[in-house]
Amino acid sequence: MHLQSHHRKALRRISLTPLADLVFILLVFFILETSFVEFREIAFKVPDEPTTASHAAGESLSIQVFPGGKLWIEGESLALTDLTPWLLRKQLGEETAVVLKAQDRVALQTLVETMDLLRAQSLSRVQIHALGDN
Repeated sequence: MHLQSHHRKALRRISLTPLADLVFILLVFFILETSFVEFREIAFKVPDEPTTASHAAGESLSIQVFPGGKLWIEGESLALTDLTPWLLRKQLGEETAVVLKAQDRVALQTLVETMDLLRAQSLSRVQIHALGDN
């Protein structure tokens, strides 16, 4: 014998309105809590001509930069970590112009680290040139 129930289960529908409200509130929260980074620029002079004629009046130092942090300075091969002791031995003046000649494959971070080491020794007159693959 089958008993029939008089109660019909009502179909419940899930309303998406509270879900949309919750997503909107979370979106607003994350937007307001986000800290935006202000990008800084590195200022350096790009010469009109790839010569060092503009520095003929004062001292000049030419540094060739190769991938992996290898440097070539005045006939010496140095690692990037050996640059500071080399500069301390040479005791170059603040008026010394430095020309960084970088190969195409040199990472930007290597150039920035080299410039930081030069500025730590008060050598702020830095120019960057491309070094051709000869």
